[in-house]
Amino acid sequence: MSTKIHVALSSSYLNSACLSEGQRAGMKVFSKLWSSGNWFYMKDVIADKGYDSYEVRTLIRQSQKNPIIPRRLGALSPGLQGKDKEKYLTRFHIEHFFAKVKENKRLALRFDKLNITFFSLACLKIFKPLC
Repeated sequence: MSTKIHVALSSSYLNSACLSEGQRAGMKVFSKLWSSGNWFYMKDVIADKGYDSYEVRTLIRQSQKNPIIPRRLGALSPGLQGKDKEKYLTRFHIEHFFAKVKENKRLALRFDKLNITFFSLACLKIFKPLC
C-alpha cells in the first residue's frame, strides 16, 4: 500500500495538507483538503490534472476563487487559456516541495507505516531549514 500527500501551498506558508491512499484519485480528497485550509486571501487555486472534476471546480467557484486546473485528456471543454497558462507555471513550487520530500529515502519508500509518523517525517524534512 502506498500513501499520497495532498498539499495546499500559498505564497508564504503551508495552507493545508492531508494524506490519502495511493490508489485514491486527487479529486476525491480535495474536499477534505479544502475544508482544512484557510482560503480567504487566495484568488486563484492552481492544481494539476488529477483534480480536474466538476465537483472540485464547483467548490472553488462557490468560494469566489478562480480554478486553474488543466483538463484531462479527452475533456469536452477547453483547457487553460491566456493568463491562466502563465499562472499555472508557478506550480513549480509544489513540485519543489515534493522533490524535497522524496530526497529522504525513508519517506519515498514509505518504511514508516503509521500515518502520523510518515506525515511528521515529511514535515520535518521540509521545515528543517526554517529551524
